[in-house]
Amino acid sequence: MALIEQERVFGGRQLKKLSIGDLVAWTEWNFDSETDLVAGADKNKRFGIISDLYIEKRAERDVAMAKVIPMNTKTEKHVYEKQIFATSLKLVSKGGKIGGETNNRSISE
Repeated sequence: MALIEQERVFGGRQLKKLSIGDLVAWTEWNFDSETDLVAGADKNKRFGIISDLYIEKRAERDVAMAKVIPMNTKTEKHVYEKQIFATSLKLVSKGGKIGGETNNRSISE
């Protein structure tokens, strides 16, 4: 008899720990040229605020994703959302109350 596994979301456990409005950190690799691929590259720690959490189908598998608004971008003058795998995010600080409510998963009214 074959075991039937429940469908699971890749990064589902991390998704349960995160909420919209949380401050998170992640690492980005910076490659300046093709020589960096061989010699190594710089990695920078980035910080941002989660603006959306969702599940996306990638390569026939459900994957937990987050849209994050980066905070420490010195070179860019505009605000944008960045899509990041939820498994790449590290929680720095939980978001507070929004509009007097403790459930901050819905910020648009």
